[in-house]
Amino acid sequence: INAIAAKHALAVIEDAAQSFGATYKGRKSCNLSTIGCTSFYPSKPLGCYGDGGALFTNDDRLAEAMREIRIHGQPSNYRHTRIGVGGRMDTLQCAVVLAKLARFDWEIERRQEIARAYDELLGRSRDRIQLLKLRPDRTSAYAQYTVLVDERERFRATLQSRGIPTAVHYPIPLHQQPAYAQYGVEARLSVAEAIAAQVLSLPMYPDMPAHLQTIIAEAVQAAID
Repeated sequence: INAIAAKHALAVIEDAAQSFGATYKGRKSCNLSTIGCTSFYPSKPLGCYGDGGALFTNDDRLAEAMREIRIHGQPSNYRHTRIGVGGRMDTLQCAVVLAKLARFDWEIERRQEIARAYDELLGRSRDRIQLLKLRPDRTSAYAQYTVLVDERERFRATLQSRGIPTAVHYPIPLHQQPAYAQYGVEARLSVAEAIAAQVLSLPMYPDMPAHLQTIIAEAVQAAID
């Protein structure tokens, strides 16, 4: 994508809302394109206690524009050089992110350890549950630990009956979103539609104890038997 964009002098915007802390071919997420965007929503690996996010770029011109747009298009007080928004992070949210940043590398390592433990615990159920595998040239931040299952709603209900919460990220493929209906998107993307009907995220957080993962794995096994 970057190579194609370079031929046409286009900027590439990287959506790293879920991948902050991951790597691709030795490079960090948010440093793979012209502009990297991440979210500090509370459920993210580096989350604040409300709304927040950040943009990253090595382009000084774009950085200046983004700073101005963030504060009502102002390079200085009461001088507006472009149309902007009120996009500043609240000071409290910044304080939370800065405090959590000190242990962020540890958190990513823990998420990866927990994901490996899930892989091992759920490995014997591969014929009924599909685990997602990483290619060797990248790592994951494991904002979620997601599997693919058939009869997802029945599966979720079984886990819920055992007190285990789950989430679906995300149930509707992009081409089926109402916001795109006006553009006449009529394609049937069978792979995206099939995966959207199967994805299920299991509990994942860096302080998760090993015994809880075992309980979840046993419940998953019961749900597919």
